[in-house]
Amino acid sequence: MPPGQRRRRPADEDDADEDSRPRQRQNRDVSEDDADDDSGDAMDADGDRAQSADNQLAKKLVRYALSCEYSRTVIRRDGIKERVLGNQGRAFKRIFALAQKQLRSIWGMELRELPVREKMSLQEKRQGVIYLPELVQVRSNTLPAMKSNSQLKTGSGAYILCSTLPDAYRSAAILKPSKTPSADDEATYAAFYTVVVSLIWLNAGELSEQKLKRYLLRLNADQNVSNEKTEDTLKKLERQGYLVKKVERPPVGQDGDHTITWHVGPRGKEEVALDGVMGTVREVYADWDPDMEKKLRASLGLKAKTTTSREAGDEAAAESGGND
Repeated sequence: MPPGQRRRRPADEDDADEDSRPRQRQNRDVSEDDADDDSGDAMDADGDRAQSADNQLAKKLVRYALSCEYSRTVIRRDGIKERVLGNQGRAFKRIFALAQKQLRSIWGMELRELPVREKMSLQEKRQGVIYLPELVQVRSNTLPAMKSNSQLKTGSGAYILCSTLPDAYRSAAILKPSKTPSADDEATYAAFYTVVVSLIWLNAGELSEQKLKRYLLRLNADQNVSNEKTEDTLKKLERQGYLVKKVERPPVGQDGDHTITWHVGPRGKEEVALDGVMGTVREVYADWDPDMEKKLRASLGLKAKTTTSREAGDEAAAESGGND
């Protein structure tokens, strides 16, 4: 080959190099895509594991709620964090929502927060401050007394299980009483606390000890309720939150007897409620009429049912026609 002249490469060698370069780049691109797929699979796996862990905690919360409600034990937020969530306490809202979804879709129940327990001492009554579960009414001349009570607790942090079934499935023929300790004892116990709660509510939410004893004497329940003493049954109703017993003693240095009054407890307000009271009264009085309905609503402090605009117009037309 003459000096200074470059050797020409065969065409087949050039084609081989051109084929090798794209193939190497293609292999490199494929390897990067595989890495992205692996990272995506890892993220999906982590998400699935987290979701599975949340579902397990939600199921654990459902079991805990069912066991507490079986013994009528209040389900407290602190108890949920301690016995269910453990070190996952910050996930309370998320786990609670999942448990609610499972309770409603499978069990026909839901967790409802109990109202804050009333605080009504003699001093507060004199100041004119009336505490209600979700409302505070203050007289206009006692606004300064509200300063010390300005920050009221909005939530109790305690829950019970309540049914979400339609009314058609809540009849006695479908919902049987528990067989523990026995069906008869459970039915008697439910009937007893329903009647006592109804009596307290019909007496403006407060019933004296003497008046309660007179009612129980008429019901032949002043000594025993089923196979248990009435005094023990009332203590159990206090412990489970159906009733609240308040004892007011005279001021120090003054003579006088202490007074005992009974009030509806948080569980009674949520489980029996005004609908249960009204249903109980209607069942007792077989011959029910509109006049008795008005008296019942007045006894419970409820407003009379308002008539619709069409009904009001018809009444007005009837009155004008009668006057003509």
